[in-house]
Amino acid sequence: MKGFGLFVKTLAANTARLNSLDAHTGRLTLVLGNESADLDSMVSSLALAYALSPTISAPPIPIINTNRSDMTLRPESTLLLRTTLQANDSGIDALTFIDDFDVTRVVSYGRKHGLDVWLVDHNAPASRQTELEPFVRGIVDHHVDENRCPQAERQIELVGSCATLVAERLRNTLGSVEPELAKMLVAPILIDTSELSSTARRATDKDIEMVSWLVPQVEWAWPSANPVSTDSAVADQESSDEVESLDHVSSTHELYKILDKLKGKVSHLSARDLLRKDYKQWTVGSPAWTVGISSISYRLQKWIKRDSRKQIKKAVEKWVDEQKLDVALVMTHGKAKQGKGGVKVYGRDLIVAFGQSVNEEQQRRVLDGLQRSELLGLGPFFEDQDTGPVFFNQTRTESSRKQVFPAIKAVIESLSI
Repeated sequence: MKGFGLFVKTLAANTARLNSLDAHTGRLTLVLGNESADLDSMVSSLALAYALSPTISAPPIPIINTNRSDMTLRPESTLLLRTTLQANDSGIDALTFIDDFDVTRVVSYGRKHGLDVWLVDHNAPASRQTELEPFVRGIVDHHVDENRCPQAERQIELVGSCATLVAERLRNTLGSVEPELAKMLVAPILIDTSELSSTARRATDKDIEMVSWLVPQVEWAWPSANPVSTDSAVADQESSDEVESLDHVSSTHELYKILDKLKGKVSHLSARDLLRKDYKQWTVGSPAWTVGISSISYRLQKWIKRDSRKQIKKAVEKWVDEQKLDVALVMTHGKAKQGKGGVKVYGRDLIVAFGQSVNEEQQRRVLDGLQRSELLGLGPFFEDQDTGPVFFNQTRTESSRKQVFPAIKAVIESLSI
């Protein structure tokens, strides 16, 4: 296999290649992350494309499945990718984003000359990208199988991070990886498992195994000679609004704390940006429902304090209309103080909103079904639940979107029985 550095140098030509298809006749291979385009999805698409490259004549093209301008909403991803790509004289400008080319034109090209799509960090194309479904050749994912794309080679395991599965593939074929790729892969595993926390209950044995394999391969900086704790050093680095590089990081704990802090810096975002920053959409059931789920690293009580309950309801209702949704689920999560002067505790909350096409009986049945789900443990957020979006506390804090989507999917599918 070519080295990771050589693979990175091929990235800059990919966007031009997809926009000059008339000059090509060879088979295309795309590696597509999911539409939430979080750190795990971006890293996994890059690393899987590299892992596949020795088996394909033309380098596979990793696709970042969000608009290029939306990287501003993802400072943790920007920092990690900038640091690791710069180590190979490249950068984020060299990456290919979903709005850099015409997907329909690529599909037309694929019908004539051949197109293979590998899905990573999801196992079925997003509802707005279903034209790619006949071309899906492979899947590497850690979500519940939606049982689509039966023609595809699939590796689906419910581990904490998709990067774990890609790292395993690289270990099995290469035995080792370059330091910058090791850092790139270990970061989303730490983020998605809350630093392999046992209390978060997200890390599996395989996540732990892959972190143990990756960590010795990272070129960590020497710890500071100053007699201060790691946490104090991290706090000093985090106090700056601009962290330029991760080259100074000396441990997994420091790497996790810096990236997690950046990921949680969302209080400056508008309500619409909060709703779209980490968003996925599906078509579910028969007749079809359009379901959208936003995941927001911002506790609901903080958001209410900033914007008010009334304004949040208006923003969610506007989002439902804009995305033409039948039902929207807004998952908020993070740490918040328990009472005045209390300690910060991690928690989750949920907002459920319906489109105008959903009648009152259907709304009641969906809400009842969600409240009965043992996966979620929902209870009322407010004593008075007035009309419009409904606010819940979620006591099962280990249940992320990976568990919430199957829950709402099962409820909607039960409506047609």
